[in-house]
Amino acid sequence: MSKIIKTITDVYQPFAAIIAYKTGEEYNKDYYLEKRDITNGVMGAGKPLTENMVSVLVKNVTAANPQLDKSLYGAVPENVLYCDTRMEKDKLVWYHGPEERFVYFVKSLNIPNGKMKVPGLLYVVQDNSLSLYAFKGEKPKGVLYRAPFMNTTEHVCLGSAKVQKPTERTFANVIAYWEKMFWQSEFSHLSGQNPINGNLALLTKRLIETGEPFPEDVLKPVSKKLKEILK
Repeated sequence: MSKIIKTITDVYQPFAAIIAYKTGEEYNKDYYLEKRDITNGVMGAGKPLTENMVSVLVKNVTAANPQLDKSLYGAVPENVLYCDTRMEKDKLVWYHGPEERFVYFVKSLNIPNGKMKVPGLLYVVQDNSLSLYAFKGEKPKGVLYRAPFMNTTEHVCLGSAKVQKPTERTFANVIAYWEKMFWQSEFSHLSGQNPINGNLALLTKRLIETGEPFPEDVLKPVSKKLKEILK
C-alpha cells in the first residue's frame, strides 16, 4: 500500500485548486469560479478563472482523455438534421430514405442473412447510445414510427458487432461507426412489444426472399414527433 501511495504522490502533485461559488435562489443562481495556485502545498490567493484558463484546462483534459472530446468536424452530409457537441448535450441526428441493407440474424430464428429493403430511418445518437425511428416517404416529416427490427425499441440494443471507434471524429466517420454498430449486429429477439402490425419474423423473411419494397402500412406510430427530437 505504501508503494502505491508513493507512486501516486510522485506522479500527481497539486498545483492549483478551482473553487466554485454560488448565490441566489434555486432557480435564479449566480456562479463564480476562482483559481488558487498551490506552491509547496500552500494555497495562494484566489484569482477569477478566465475563459482562457478554462479553455486551457479543457484542452489538456481532453488531450489526456480523448473519449471526452465530443466535437465533430469536416464536411456536413446533406442528411444530417441536427448536431450539438456541447458538454452533456451532445446529440447527432441524421436519416436515410428507403434503401437496401444487409441484415444478420442468430441461427435459432431460421431467418437467412441477406439483403432486404427497409423504410426510411432516422438515427439519433445521444449520451453514447443509439435511438432509431422509421418514417414514411423519402424524408422525415412530423410523424415517426417504430423501427421495424428486432433488438429495437426507441433505443437500440447493440451487441454482437465488433466495430473500431473512429480516431478522427469527422461527421462521416461517426455516422459510419454507428450505422455499422447497428447493421453488423445480429438480430435475435423482440425488445418489448411487436414493432409492426403483423408478424415481424415472417415479414422480414419474405422481404429477404423476394426483394420487394418494405410495406409502410405496417408501421406503428410513436408519440414522439420529429420537432421534439430536433431540439
